[in-house]
Amino acid sequence: MANFVTGIDDIGTMNAKCSGWTVISIDYSLVGKFEEEARKILQSAKLKSFHGKEFKRKKADSYTAFLKLVRSTLESGNGFVSCTLLGKDWKSDFESFCNNVIGGSFTRAGVTAGEITEASKNIAAPLFTYQRLASVKLRGGSTQIQIDRHVLIDQLKSSKVGVSGTEFSGQLPIVAALRAYGRDRFPRAPEIEREGILICPDEESILVQAADIIGNFSTAFAFKKLGKKSKSNDLKCSVFEEAFGDLINLDDFPGSVKLNGDDLELEEGRASFTFSIGGADA
Repeated sequence: MANFVTGIDDIGTMNAKCSGWTVISIDYSLVGKFEEEARKILQSAKLKSFHGKEFKRKKADSYTAFLKLVRSTLESGNGFVSCTLLGKDWKSDFESFCNNVIGGSFTRAGVTAGEITEASKNIAAPLFTYQRLASVKLRGGSTQIQIDRHVLIDQLKSSKVGVSGTEFSGQLPIVAALRAYGRDRFPRAPEIEREGILICPDEESILVQAADIIGNFSTAFAFKKLGKKSKSNDLKCSVFEEAFGDLINLDDFPGSVKLNGDDLELEEGRASFTFSIGGADA
């Protein structure tokens, strides 16, 4: 049985000058209770799901309750949440690197190029990012992954691949590649479970919704720190501070993160900016 369940969602600024992923991992044993309580909050608020871009200001109290639930769940066991924004050039270089690693692994394994190869390349960057973050936040074990659906990675849900005349699940090559790379580069990160990647719409995963909200609201918090104001942005920040305010230390907020018009971007030469809550950090 997996030790953790991990939700992953993409995150981006208005004009995509920075983009990346939000990752949240919680103890497997806490997932059922977390989902049950989150659905009660949604039902009470008459919301189908929590979504940052579709933030309902009149229901801010429900978003606060949801984020407080995330915090209490993280505090009840091992787990963490991290948001990583990558500069546009670095993200492009990183994705090319991931493509080369996965493409090379598939070629050596004799997997024929096709939809499954492209789908696996597309999902590689956020999963490599998970491994990097988890290597300093968690200590071993294994995880299931829930990740927001994308047109290319849908193929991982049901496709089969042929290797040396034998048919395997479409997830096998990407999981095998991630495990091999993780053992070499991030040995402390939990291994991704075989058949453990769930591709789903965000409304079907409470963890993906949590990743979405924290990614969106923490970016709003960064905008506020840089001087951008709006009613929606300020309310998101108030909600975020009510849930996590005593854990947020902005003393070392990097000077390389700046406001460019209405968008946030990183100074040239700055690869990424990561915000984290929880985890071992050791």
